[in-house]
Amino acid sequence: MFTRLKWVIPVSVLVLLGSALAKAGASQLILYDNFQSRKIDPSKWTGFQFFDPDVREAVRQLSGEEENRRLHLSVTAYSATTDDSGASGGGFGLAFPNPGAVTEVSFDLNVNGAVAVGCNSNPSGQIVTDAELRGNFFNMESSPTSQVGDVVAAIGISRVPTDVGGALTVAGFYNRCDDQFCGSQTNLDYRVLGSVQPGVVSTLRIKWDQPAHNFIFQLNNQAEVVSHYTVSDTTPAVFSYKAINVGRVVPHCTTTPRPFASIDASVSNVYVNP
Repeated sequence: MFTRLKWVIPVSVLVLLGSALAKAGASQLILYDNFQSRKIDPSKWTGFQFFDPDVREAVRQLSGEEENRRLHLSVTAYSATTDDSGASGGGFGLAFPNPGAVTEVSFDLNVNGAVAVGCNSNPSGQIVTDAELRGNFFNMESSPTSQVGDVVAAIGISRVPTDVGGALTVAGFYNRCDDQFCGSQTNLDYRVLGSVQPGVVSTLRIKWDQPAHNFIFQLNNQAEVVSHYTVSDTTPAVFSYKAINVGRVVPHCTTTPRPFASIDASVSNVYVNP
């Protein structure tokens, strides 16, 4: 027989302890780029974009004064008007040149504004726009011959037409690629981390903890959100990449108003695993 002891700890102490632990975890990362140079460093980044006739406006440049310089990313894309079936998507930003070495990323993100207008004649075509870290981390198959089985994970700030008011959703998720171009995907887990207002700087963190078979997501100093998976993760991704980008999915549409997605964001203080 034993006596159960009750621990009584003041809430203020718990808050301070949680903050200290969060900072301790972040301190294990190393600064990769704070964008204080005059130009995007070509040794640290490669361009991330696809041929995309739906994009009409796109910005990828450093802006602001040296002590407060940021990576400015902006994109506006419209729907294809050929039919009312399916949707088109893509991303625009910067990618890590050695993606296989990147398993954890923390970065400051400020979404200045985001708009997502859907299609009345293609309601099943999802529209979303977001600013995010996205990448293919591993492949679930033992001997893959294409992207089928690649697991893509992301953390970002997004907007969809059903969002109420100005708040933006912060979420982390990972999917299985179902075709050779990863255009079709199966969701394996999706976690809402919270919401933020436009113009507010937030710190986002994603970690692939392969030994424990987890993806870890974190918003600011909030508690980590740990998602455990049971699929095989020993095979490298066929199409390996990690990118910080602004992206969107816009449904095809033959009616008006013409759907479009637009987002404007700034990124700073990118940290990665040693």
